[in-house]
Amino acid sequence: MITRSSSLPSVSVCFPAYNEEATIEYVLTEAHELLSASGLNYEILVCDDGSSDRTRSIVETVAARLSLIRVLHNPGNQGIRATFERLYRESVKDFVFLNSTDRQWETAVLFDLIPLTARFDIVIATRNDKHYGPVRRLVSWVFNLMPVVLFGVRTYDAGAVKLVRREIIERFEVVSRSPFSEAERLIRAARAGYRIAAYPVHVAERRTGRARGV
Repeated sequence: MITRSSSLPSVSVCFPAYNEEATIEYVLTEAHELLSASGLNYEILVCDDGSSDRTRSIVETVAARLSLIRVLHNPGNQGIRATFERLYRESVKDFVFLNSTDRQWETAVLFDLIPLTARFDIVIATRNDKHYGPVRRLVSWVFNLMPVVLFGVRTYDAGAVKLVRREIIERFEVVSRSPFSEAERLIRAARAGYRIAAYPVHVAERRTGRARGV
């Protein structure tokens, strides 16, 4: 457990959700239990991206039962990039922790990343094993190599879970309209002098549905 302290940053814990009826209740309940016992100053945001299954109703039921969960609904399916951006815009705490709702990532990884915020502005939880097939592994490798070649910035695992100082989100307007927007934000931050760190973690295989990033 983290003891509440004025030196600890407050955190907006954000979850994009699209057709995650099989996992969303577990993920939000687990996050609430961990965070409510942690001593952190936090909020939980979940944005339903126009799901066609029961995700929306499940999210609303969970939010009515548990405290400090704020629910957002996109007007139709806007895509992962637009959902990320809305969560970023709606967050109000010092740092934004962008997680997933497919149970690949445990919310508990947040507590490994928080101590690093004393020295870094962005902390990326890099995946030891992405559980990718050969084609997607190649795409991911190229995606992460491009920023180094084109901009001289290492983005590590740009599509992974990360903890971002909200000041960075407010300062830089991202131009990309694709999943590359996450890499773009890291590139802009690094070139402006913000400090970025990577923290390797183990992730589970996606339990349901289909991933929408790299």
